[in-house]
Amino acid sequence: MFLRDSGGDAVVESAVLFPIVVLIFAALVLVAMYLPVRASLQKSTQLAATAMAVEKGDTWLFFDEKGMEYYWSADPNELKGEDCADRSETIVRKTEKSGFNSDIGDLTVEYGITDHIIYTEITVTATREIKLPVDLSIIGFPGKIAFTVSSTAAVQNGDEFVRNMGLTSEFAAYISEKYGLTDPKENIGRSADEVAMFMEWK
Repeated sequence: MFLRDSGGDAVVESAVLFPIVVLIFAALVLVAMYLPVRASLQKSTQLAATAMAVEKGDTWLFFDEKGMEYYWSADPNELKGEDCADRSETIVRKTEKSGFNSDIGDLTVEYGITDHIIYTEITVTATREIKLPVDLSIIGFPGKIAFTVSSTAAVQNGDEFVRNMGLTSEFAAYISEKYGLTDPKENIGRSADEVAMFMEWK
């Protein structure tokens, strides 16, 4: 008689399914928060990295972080690339304020310069910590999640690029001569001829 009694089945099923439903709901909330936050951070860091790379270049183009726009200046007393770390943070924060997720969590911004052999690269990284709307500490889930996005931009410097390309060409010729390799210029020319023949440009 007791084996046929199914009066408590709904309670047992609810007890088993409820944690799974909560986890699915929390996952959906995280995805809904992650996508807009990442898109906004990507936009703001890319703008900051590009603006600082332009300022460090050899043009007369500057970026005004107050008006959030580029401008031309031929003033020799106007210094380029000053306080790039603080200015890039200002650009990121201003861009983030114009979005809908400006008040959800703490925002930190980092600025870096990497000198490669033939170019210089600006990197701006932004991290936003968001407090979860659902407390999942009972299963060991953290109360905050950090979203980190990095954007890079190359500094446009014509003189440095030409000089570095010359150094690279000389280094390639040195390696080619030292190790008895074929002339890289011949290989490039041969590859270009093959591509042209393939595309029927000849």
